[in-house]
Amino acid sequence: MAPGKTRSIVCSARNFFQFTMPGPAWWQVIPRWHEHWTSNKVYDGDMIVLQGQEKIFLAQSMEGSEDVNKQYTKLTFTPTQADRFVLAFRNWLRQHGKSQPDWFGISSQQPLPSTVLSKRQMLDRFEQHTLKCSSCKGAYSAFQMWRKFLIGATIVFCATAGIPSDMQLRVVLAVLALIGAAVAYALHELQKNFVFIDYVHAEIE
Repeated sequence: MAPGKTRSIVCSARNFFQFTMPGPAWWQVIPRWHEHWTSNKVYDGDMIVLQGQEKIFLAQSMEGSEDVNKQYTKLTFTPTQADRFVLAFRNWLRQHGKSQPDWFGISSQQPLPSTVLSKRQMLDRFEQHTLKCSSCKGAYSAFQMWRKFLIGATIVFCATAGIPSDMQLRVVLAVLALIGAAVAYALHELQKNFVFIDYVHAEIE
């Protein structure tokens, strides 16, 4: 779509199995934002490949005048049925889009974002997705609210655990404090899925 910006074209099962797929309705058990967590893992892995592909395309177009979209099947390996979407888009781009999107006056002399941005910036989910997605943005705010509530509850339980004379009540308050702290920490870790998760290929199962 522009240097450093890629449009993802997806054929989702959500379009055909509305009753079983994640969504906003009460009968759709899995929320839409949870499905996006899975998608973001895929996009993080693809990001490195796309950066390299972008550099290859740029070098190829600077070496010769031939349209990169005509050479697309030679420059890339597209063996699967899913690749037909990409090939169809590249063909359409060559025929009707003057072989590339309109860069809105962006100079080709400017460095590619992948050469100047850090890995943290390239994989920033918060700016690239969460702020623009109503489902993820709402869930992120809810996570923050519950985490703050649980931290407050943990402080209250800790402060009052030593007050009752009944030992059993003290134990109950202490256990509640531990549970509150554990859940707050879990929410803090899960909240990272909306912001940034470092992608290390060797650690992916």
